Amino acid sequence: MKKIIIVIILVLALLQISACSNKTVAENKSNTSNTSNTSNTVNTANSVNIVSGEINNTRGKGLEVNSPSSNIDTSSNTINDISNWNHPVKYVFKNANIQIEKVNFKNNKTYPIFYIDLTKNIDFDNKTYYKNLINQLATANGYWDYEIIDTKKDIDIKVICDRSKGNVKQIIYNKDNNYFAESQNDKNDTKNTDNELINYLINNVSEVKSFINSLKNNENAKGIVYVERYPDKNSSNVYIRDYYGLYVGEEHTDHNVNIYRFAINKDTKEILYYDVVNDKYESISDWRKK
Repeated sequence: MKKIIIVIILVLALLQISACSNKTVAENKSNTSNTSNTSNTVNTANSVNIVSGEINNTRGKGLEVNSPSSNIDTSSNTINDISNWNHPVKYVFKNANIQIEKVNFKNNKTYPIFYIDLTKNIDFDNKTYYKNLINQLATANGYWDYEIIDTKKDIDIKVICDRSKGNVKQIIYNKDNNYFAESQNDKNDTKNTDNELINYLINNVSEVKSFINSLKNNENAKGIVYVERYPDKNSSNVYIRDYYGLYVGEEHTDHNVNIYRFAINKDTKEILYYDVVNDKYESISDWRKK
């Protein structure tokens, strides 16, 4: 009898030990699973944060866009804070040493009026200079119509463009339609010079050629290159005096996006890269080292 009781006690003890062992294994598996899930969650979250950071950094850089209004407060029709306004037109005025006082918009923000302080009188000696400037502004503005007003000199210049053809149709200077009228020969000379400079840049800077080629089959944008500034013989700045300025970017249906800017010497044909952010010119070799 005693032997039977001892056997029963031993069996019960073994069953209890087995149950405890199974419970411990189950708990360990559960903890391992939870730890694994937690680890995966943390890694996933970190991955998302990294990607988000990259996206935010990319967006934070900002892009220069040449729709008439560009990056402005959509609730306002006036830009007074020119320093925070980013637009190709701004650089054309800057290179010409012309101060922009403010910009007003009409026609649902498609017609900009630039209030400026002109540095030169509009006369016979400066006629060609201003004709070039007006064309450069038209190009930088994506061939939207625009207007220039200098209240101190009582000057009002209205510029009518053809966006489909990418040219200036008419310049009205203080109600005079003929003051800046160009002959067909003048237009042809300008076009030939521009084409020569554009082809020279594309053929001598491989980055530009690669960029243009990369967008050949793109349905949403195409690569564009244009001359945005002509040499100003009266400038004290050697780069403004002796170099053409060229713009490289993406052309979309309603705006352009700037990618590069270069300068080409009018005599030596030296090509320089223009760093817009730091406002400095550098050799192509130095630019490529960055």
